[in-house]
Amino acid sequence: MRRFLPVLSIMIAAFFAYSTVLAKDITERSLAVRAARLVEVFALLGAFVTVAMIVAALVSTSTFRIVFAQRMRELALLRAVGASRARLARGLIAEGVLTGLLASVAGVALAVGAGQLVPLAGLVAPGFPLTPALIVVFGSFVLTTLAVLAPAWSAAKVSPLEALRTSAVQDAQSRIGAPRWVLGILMASGAGVLLALVAIDGLATKQRPSGMTEDLLLRTTISGALAFGALITLGPALISPLLRLIGIPLRHSTIGSLAVSGVGGAPRRAASVTAVVALGVSLIIATLTGANTLQGLGKAEMASAYPADLEITGPVDVQALRAAGLTNVLPYRRTEITVDGRLTMRGTDLDMTKLRDLTDFRVDSGALGDMGPRKVILSTATASRLGLTAGSRTDVNGVQMTVAATLFGGVPLGSALLHSSDVEGEPVGALANGAKELVPAGFEVESLTDHRLAQENWFTSLVAIAVGLLFLTMLIAVVGVGSTTALSVLERTRESGLLRAIGLTRNELGRLVTTEAGLYGIVGAVVGLAIGIPYAWLAIISLGIEWPLQVPVVPVGAVVLVLAALTAGAGLLPARRAARVSPVAALHSIQ
Repeated sequence: MRRFLPVLSIMIAAFFAYSTVLAKDITERSLAVRAARLVEVFALLGAFVTVAMIVAALVSTSTFRIVFAQRMRELALLRAVGASRARLARGLIAEGVLTGLLASVAGVALAVGAGQLVPLAGLVAPGFPLTPALIVVFGSFVLTTLAVLAPAWSAAKVSPLEALRTSAVQDAQSRIGAPRWVLGILMASGAGVLLALVAIDGLATKQRPSGMTEDLLLRTTISGALAFGALITLGPALISPLLRLIGIPLRHSTIGSLAVSGVGGAPRRAASVTAVVALGVSLIIATLTGANTLQGLGKAEMASAYPADLEITGPVDVQALRAAGLTNVLPYRRTEITVDGRLTMRGTDLDMTKLRDLTDFRVDSGALGDMGPRKVILSTATASRLGLTAGSRTDVNGVQMTVAATLFGGVPLGSALLHSSDVEGEPVGALANGAKELVPAGFEVESLTDHRLAQENWFTSLVAIAVGLLFLTMLIAVVGVGSTTALSVLERTRESGLLRAIGLTRNELGRLVTTEAGLYGIVGAVVGLAIGIPYAWLAIISLGIEWPLQVPVVPVGAVVLVLAALTAGAGLLPARRAARVSPVAALHSIQ
């Protein structure tokens, strides 16, 4: 059972994450007034926990394969004394399923225990959720069975002659068969074709028919799944070129060169582990990139909806408001307009150039300074619907006007901005900055700052939940890196002893092992970047968001550095074990 501790720890973490959905009942009962938002939160939770489960299954499959490979001589001896392949496979599958059941029970117990802590937050905890717990346990049975099938059957095909070999693992082959090449190329081609189709259709179609957004998102999801499938299929053949490229800076040192050779010496194992890390990284990068892009759009939309601290409606006295201590008092008039004879909207004559802060607005075409008589400023979405851009001429209430500029995210207080000379009547309201308490009695006032902060806090909370759950996925992948490194140390005991015998110190051997573990993370991060950013862009196009892609360079760099540190840290315990190996004992050991 000790051999299965890495698998057990991975699956306990995964099933604990999965079974946290049991807390949904607790929260829904206690916070019914927030039911609408809870639906969004738990939908997000369910999506990312599902990803965590997929990552756990992939890591478990890889770890099962390594554990069974380490027992190759034992399995070969069983075959030599008469055990059939089918019987051997059934025994290995039973071991894996038992491990999964133990992990699921432990995960559910941890989740239920965590759920009982809810009363500390002033909420009411329900009784033991038996039905969801049984569903999780059954799900673990199915998931673990699927994870162990391929490694078990592959290990059961061992030849009895393998018992005479001194090496327990045959993982040095980077070649893959022709069928696997064909399958991988087909999946990569399919992913590329779908990516191109989504980009072409999404960028070319401004007026989308019903259901098109859902169709584009489905194509994006299928394309991402095919790309990841191609990565898993072609991974053993791709890992060596990637290592040669990434390992160039490391080849200037002896430890670095040995680490690159060590990881490259087991390409199938390295491909399995880095593929899981790449999945987690790509999701985190895509989430951060998408969130940063949406945040830019959100700021522009909120700047449009809440362009000042206060909005004062009804007849306004600008002098009285300024005398009360309010600043940047901007009166505005409002009118209904029809653009191009087919789109009716609300227009105002607010002078945007006098707003306190224009940094959250982003001009798509034209310039705000080009505003003047017989000119109009439109949102990018409205301009796209009408087929207009800056400099275009259009009919506004029977008068020919020029589009001075188009803005991402909308225009303040309406759908169009007009020049003051093109709007008649008295001011119907004003924007102002300052405390609500400064507004004199008799004026109707609304605090726009409160609305803006509420929206920003809700968006920040959703992003924090998403990133937190994805980091949970990454931690599962890091545990997989640690278990892979630990088993690699066990398999290479003689190699470690030989390195010690020719002069490598304990500290140098420890650095070698941690560098190898860190390389898994770096390779996975590079592949994750290559996948995550394009698919974040594809998702933005699929959603029809009128905003350019914004890659958060600093957070992305931080993710890569943190991941490298975590994976290197996952190799610390295996490194200590390797460093304690006696050169004499290691050279006498037989794997």
